[in-house]
Amino acid sequence: MKNNLLSEKCVYLWRIRATAILILFSFLDGSLFVFFPEWAIFFAVIGLVFYILMILLYFPMLYKHCGYFFENNIISISSGVFIYHETKIPISQIQYCVISQGILQRIYGLCSVRLMMAGSFESVSQITMINAYRLKNQIEHSGERHGKKKI
Repeated sequence: MKNNLLSEKCVYLWRIRATAILILFSFLDGSLFVFFPEWAIFFAVIGLVFYILMILLYFPMLYKHCGYFFENNIISISSGVFIYHETKIPISQIQYCVISQGILQRIYGLCSVRLMMAGSFESVSQITMINAYRLKNQIEHSGERHGKKKI
């Protein structure tokens, strides 16, 4: 069983996204300051503490708990810190894979792989392009061994 964790760059990506949300929150909090300065200061302190906790504690813990395993024609996708979620998907149920990148993911060389099944999908996010194509090839070759032709 091989553990394919997320790329280390994903923590930086999450931090950039959190900083962008903090900036948006600051603008909204600034508009609140005009009418209710005490409440605005209270929300600013709460927002800043929440931001620091996310940056220093939550994102590193999330990085350690997320990943995927490929074993015996089953993919296990695990994620979560406070609420742990693990999904096991037999390769025979996967119809096709979609590899996608957002703007920030492209800058850091990361991508997401969406595993499409009949009526649902699961995603493996923040992995390198090399690992994404390896996962896609493993799924396609496993399906070919079982008589299914993958697209």
